[in-house]
Amino acid sequence: MTPHVVTPHVDKEAVVQLFEKIRTSFPNLEMRLDAEPRGVDLAMDIPQQHGLSFPVHVSLQGDELHLEAGAFWLEWFPCSEKFISDTFLNAVTGVLSGRFRIVEYYRGDKAIKSELQEPRDDDWKTIGTWSCLHLPFPLRKTMKILHNAQQDARTNRAPR
Repeated sequence: MTPHVVTPHVDKEAVVQLFEKIRTSFPNLEMRLDAEPRGVDLAMDIPQQHGLSFPVHVSLQGDELHLEAGAFWLEWFPCSEKFISDTFLNAVTGVLSGRFRIVEYYRGDKAIKSELQEPRDDDWKTIGTWSCLHLPFPLRKTMKILHNAQQDARTNRAPR
């Protein structure tokens, strides 16, 4: 007998409003909201474009809010808690505005780890990590930084 998994009630309209808040915070960026996507409950694609150095994808899956950019992927749950949705909103707007960055680590051409980082004092602090199982092969580890610093995505002007 398989156990029955109870998914907490998710107010999909509240998540639509959250995604719309992201969209209105960056009026110069094209964002495609899909209310009936395949495989997830709600999705928004933000393609690479003038004002955004790399594509970003956000979605609702059950009671989880997901952020994907480059090799970075992280979920926040349960999305019905205000602290969780506020933290997710801060992460997404931080990435889009260039306030946050993503550091990716590779062995060869395979991503093995990525970190979401925010500025702290005169350094960067990791606030979220994605990683996959990897063996310590003799391939050299390389690092790539995704940082939307080319310009402020809210105004399409260079950051100050």
